Amino acid sequence: MRILHTGDLHFGASLGGFSLLAEQEELAGTLLSLVERERIGAVLLTGDLLARTAAPAEAVSLYDRFLTALCGKCPVYLLTGGDGSAARLASLSGLLRGAGLYVQGSLRERPQPVRQADVEFWMLPHVRTTQVRALYPEADIRGNSDAMRVLMDDIRARRDPSAVTVVAAHCLVEGTVLCESDMPEGGARVSPSVFKGMDYVALGQLHRAQQPAENIRYAGAPYPYSFSECAKTVTVFDTESRGITALPVRTSRTLRAVRGRLADILAQQPSEDYLKIELTDRDAGLETRNTLRARFPHLVTLLGQRGETAEASRLPVDLLARFCEEIGGTPAEQAHTDLFLTLLREAREGGAGA
Repeated sequence: MRILHTGDLHFGASLGGFSLLAEQEELAGTLLSLVERERIGAVLLTGDLLARTAAPAEAVSLYDRFLTALCGKCPVYLLTGGDGSAARLASLSGLLRGAGLYVQGSLRERPQPVRQADVEFWMLPHVRTTQVRALYPEADIRGNSDAMRVLMDDIRARRDPSAVTVVAAHCLVEGTVLCESDMPEGGARVSPSVFKGMDYVALGQLHRAQQPAENIRYAGAPYPYSFSECAKTVTVFDTESRGITALPVRTSRTLRAVRGRLADILAQQPSEDYLKIELTDRDAGLETRNTLRARFPHLVTLLGQRGETAEASRLPVDLLARFCEEIGGTPAEQAHTDLFLTLLREAREGGAGA
């Protein structure tokens, strides 16, 4: 069997005030085509399919359509992550299993495998220490690492040794590297040795694809959500050969970083990509930003030559975007961002002249 592993799709996310829903629609179609082309027998989605708990209606609609189409092609195994979306679906787990969607929302009982052909799937959602203590009152559990160790010891004791054992988990493992868009949910990192003896461990939570041990893999997010993320992939695990393969995933619009003189950058072809531009010959003022936006409408971050850090240059816009998303439930519109920057400049100039 060929198993496709991905997660952290974050439907409904935005970047610097720009909604990414169009790219996510394209991404969903790409993943569905890939399942057919690669003859995938099962899909593992290791958490965080929605950007946040109160995602906009358009994102929830995409989430629904994507899962429905995916289940029409092969069985799907879905973990809850920080977004909590799978936790809500888990209340309908009996009904959803009939449609080929196996949901693990929270640990209300000891883990139970799902058998598909010669593969046992064990699913561990975002683990809370208090839940594991309640399930294993005799165990010495002091934190997340102990909780995961107890769960994996239980799985090792009860798994079928004749089956291929696949564990899906949403956690943070030692020896991994975070990127700008990662938001760890807290708790101690787990040692890779906790997963000893498993044939494949499919992890979610981190956006950069990485492999902290031979059989342990973060598939990463299939779309870049920060400029520190490299080329994006999904992972395929072959249960017969035990091979792990990273398959590239591309969309028509992506993230790029550009550095140089203003004149040289303006001489480049117009681009619809999301850009981070660092100028080497001038400051990153509002007028310069507007000039660049006329040619590169999806300019996200502009850095100048006088030692501005990325944080100093983009923090106000990021704060506005986060405020609109968390309070209003929708991304900041471009008109709001431009007005905000104008008012901010006027306030700074007024303060300087006082």
